[in-house]
Amino acid sequence: MVEYRTVRIPEELVQTVKKIMKKRDNLAYRSHSEFIIDAVRRRVEDLMNSEYNLEKDH
Repeated sequence: MVEYRTVRIPEELVQTVKKIMKKRDNLAYRSHSEFIIDAVRRRVEDLMNSEYNLEKDH
């Protein structure tokens, strides 16, 4: 079972996410929380991949 943690996010950012979701209803997110989880996951993957590439070059 996946465990979750509460993270505080500025209200302005949440409202921006909600606006994006409303304008682009073709996005498959069920909630702004799901959108934010995906955004964080993608950023972490990008950083992990770039870190791996830096280590590989040395």
